[in-house]
Amino acid sequence: MQGYNWLDDLERKIGKAAIPNLMRYVIFGSAIVYVISLIAPNAVYFLNMDPAQVLRGQVWRLITFVFVPSLGNPLMTALSLFCYYWIGGALERSWGTFKFNFFFFVGVIAIDIVLFISYFLGYSLTYMYHQAGYLFQSMFLALATMFPDFRVLLMLIIPIKSSWMGYISAALLIYEFIIGTLPIKLLILASMVGYLIFFGPVLYQRVMRLFKKDQFQRTMNSSQPTRNPFEPGRSSRTDYGAPGRGAFNGNTGGFSFGPKQGTNPTAGAGSAGQNVTRIAFHHCTICGITELDDPNMTFRYCSQCNGNYEYCENHIRNHQHIQ
Repeated sequence: MQGYNWLDDLERKIGKAAIPNLMRYVIFGSAIVYVISLIAPNAVYFLNMDPAQVLRGQVWRLITFVFVPSLGNPLMTALSLFCYYWIGGALERSWGTFKFNFFFFVGVIAIDIVLFISYFLGYSLTYMYHQAGYLFQSMFLALATMFPDFRVLLMLIIPIKSSWMGYISAALLIYEFIIGTLPIKLLILASMVGYLIFFGPVLYQRVMRLFKKDQFQRTMNSSQPTRNPFEPGRSSRTDYGAPGRGAFNGNTGGFSFGPKQGTNPTAGAGSAGQNVTRIAFHHCTICGITELDDPNMTFRYCSQCNGNYEYCENHIRNHQHIQ
């Protein structure tokens, strides 16, 4: 996270109220609810968020809906609960107890608000078993954003980078948002509030950097000299290395100045040696390495440093956060 001094100030004020190991209690409660649902399926509806019943005094529904799991076969339910527990623990260890509590409960509050909005608009989502499903999905997206190179086992067999799993999850989320009804759209947006607060500015900066990089490359490509291959007195082969003429080098991303291929670059007093100008777009804050030094190096921006700091793959997890 970058530039969240207000969140640090809030932690200093009410940080003691945060619940350590929050997901342990959520998953334990979900397991109990699942067992109860096997015995009395209708009991789940006494825990779901129902604005009409909340207005009648059943205020526990404002929070108990997070304990209602996705009801399926026992194996898949146990697997999903374990994944939620592991993801929540990883986020809490990375952010700290208070920030993870903030991420989780701001989503819970947003879901309560949009369910009330849907109720007053004449819609109802009390039929949904897993009203907090999109909230848990936002937790996985947060983990994939923070640790894109971490490998997870797809179907417990196929190793795949969490970033690709994040792309798949985001694509499915966007698809559900497009085809979903208005209450579903509001529920998805509410569930993603915590993710947007923590990662929205970072993603915006990345998109703007990609846009500026693409704009720069288009500008450079537009300055490349064009020649008519059928022009009299010239070879049909494009002569990008002609002496005294600047030619854009598409492989290096810069202009190269030098003699034509096959000629002696030192012949003649007026011959110029080859000179290639290359521009680095990535720079490690710790060691200073760029993609020009190592084309295979991966660079990431740290979400916990207070500022726009980029690190190579050797230092993204091994540096002191700048506050």
